[in-house]
Amino acid sequence: MGFKAFFRRLKDDVEGNVLMLAAGALVPLMILVGGAVDMSLAYSAQAKLQNACDSAVLAGRQSMLGTNLDVGNRAEAQKFFDFNFPAASLNARNVRFNLGQNPVDQQEIVGTASAEIPTVIMHVFGYNSVPVAVNCDAKRDQAHNDIVLVLDVTGSMANAPSGGGSAKIDALRTGASGLYRALAGAPNSQTRYGIVPYSHTVNVARSLAENDILRLQTFIDERCTGSGCSARTKTVNVNAENWGSYTGNSGSNINLFRRSGEGCIEERASVGESSSPIEIHETITRADVDNRAANAGDTALQFGRYAPDSHTTRWKSGSGLVRYGLIGTTMFAGCPAEASRLTEYADEAGYNAAISSATARVRGGTYHDIGMLWGARFISRTGFFSSDNPTEIGTVPVNQHIVFMTDGELDTDDRLYSAHGVEPFQQRTQGTGTLDQKHLDRFASACSVAKSMGVTVWVIALDVGSTDDIEPCATSSDHFFVSDGSDLETVFATIGQGIGNLRLTR
Repeated sequence: MGFKAFFRRLKDDVEGNVLMLAAGALVPLMILVGGAVDMSLAYSAQAKLQNACDSAVLAGRQSMLGTNLDVGNRAEAQKFFDFNFPAASLNARNVRFNLGQNPVDQQEIVGTASAEIPTVIMHVFGYNSVPVAVNCDAKRDQAHNDIVLVLDVTGSMANAPSGGGSAKIDALRTGASGLYRALAGAPNSQTRYGIVPYSHTVNVARSLAENDILRLQTFIDERCTGSGCSARTKTVNVNAENWGSYTGNSGSNINLFRRSGEGCIEERASVGESSSPIEIHETITRADVDNRAANAGDTALQFGRYAPDSHTTRWKSGSGLVRYGLIGTTMFAGCPAEASRLTEYADEAGYNAAISSATARVRGGTYHDIGMLWGARFISRTGFFSSDNPTEIGTVPVNQHIVFMTDGELDTDDRLYSAHGVEPFQQRTQGTGTLDQKHLDRFASACSVAKSMGVTVWVIALDVGSTDDIEPCATSSDHFFVSDGSDLETVFATIGQGIGNLRLTR
């Protein structure tokens, strides 16, 4: 057979071609499949890396006080990164995470993360790893904030806290600064603070108008003889009382009462209930928070004056002489320091001075309901101070918060002269159960009304044995804190960090 015939036969013979073609196609097929597998692993690693980076910057920003990014904040961010992207994740090598601050926006922290992901198949072709990298940013959008602190200043606050120190009131004065520092320095943001110190009444008259105060008020005139005592009532005009600089029988008036610094009040009747005699319901309504006297004659919506000197006990001595005494030990014995409405402080020193002034008097019983009710009144956008409590400033929303702090369970002494009068004689508080239970019902109701107004309620229990009565007041379990006094500054700082809107910026 000639060469021409041989090559002609070879050309026409197709036996074995499939094997050769399959062998030739195997290499690109391996590259295609291997690339898909390894890129899938790389994309999975990148997503996991992004999640770790995001969680890290959020944690780092959340732990910051104001705009100060310190070593502790970096450590917190690294902890979250390591938790969400452990060292062994997908056999990654050269894992790096870096955290910094945006030089033109100190509210924002920025992070970068990178790693090398070993290939499963492509290393056969010389590609040993696939590099992945991500960026992440987080900032706190500091909307404007209105915060009312409702602070327990009852007698037990003078006791030493279990966590050490001289007095719980000192721990409060020091600790409350953590709230200010956590929110300080935010550009284009306004934070205002109101302070309501409470015991068994509140000192709020300076924040009210003259039309909010009763002129003629009923007090107890208890008369005792050898056979027993009988409770009578008497009506006292404010002009017959002594307030401010007035002494003796020189007289006074509503304006002097409001400006005296001793402007504690007797709570008015519940809206819709009898005001003669006064009836205070166990349930607090939005009307109780918001409704205000329209004029000087609108007595149903006016508050009484907390005036121990106007309550009297009379008894006869052996010689028949009528003697006079007070229900209560000392004039203003239960009146805390003055409350202050929402205001912006120029610096931490001014804020601390306001806290110290508001907590200057440590005395009295524990009526949670009167404190919470006035916290709601101070912050309500539809009540007494509506014109001062806007929803927005410009186009930026104003977030509202109440921080309620107490060191004890509610305690009502039925002989105490409180914002509800002298209970054994006047019996103003309505409802079922014990007097304590009635006030607890009012406290729970005040908390519910505040939350229904869109207010976020934070609760701090300082050395409280049982928290069952106060914990439900908080907006959620994340808004409730327990402290022994030693960590009170940290608790306030944590609350400050939780105020505002933390978000990812990418």
